[in-house]
Amino acid sequence: MEPYGVVLFPLITEKTVSMMERENKLVFIVSRKADKQDIKDAVEKLYEVEVEKVSALIQPDGKKRAFVKLREEYLADEVATKMGVF
Repeated sequence: MEPYGVVLFPLITEKTVSMMERENKLVFIVSRKADKQDIKDAVEKLYEVEVEKVSALIQPDGKKRAFVKLREEYLADEVATKMGVF
């Protein structure tokens, strides 16, 4: 899958910002068709990071949310800054 078709947009809330700081995780809304490997590959390609783990869930509104834990040498808040979130 095309990386831009997998990762739709980052999800930024108070809760996800605290996850960034405490757990080194980024949260994205992703394509319903994407599996964990697709999400991992897309995030690594788009943001030039290495991903340790991906968890995904489908929200009650039908959107798919992915929790992406980065390897410790990459800081989630720095990646978020590069994305233009902050």
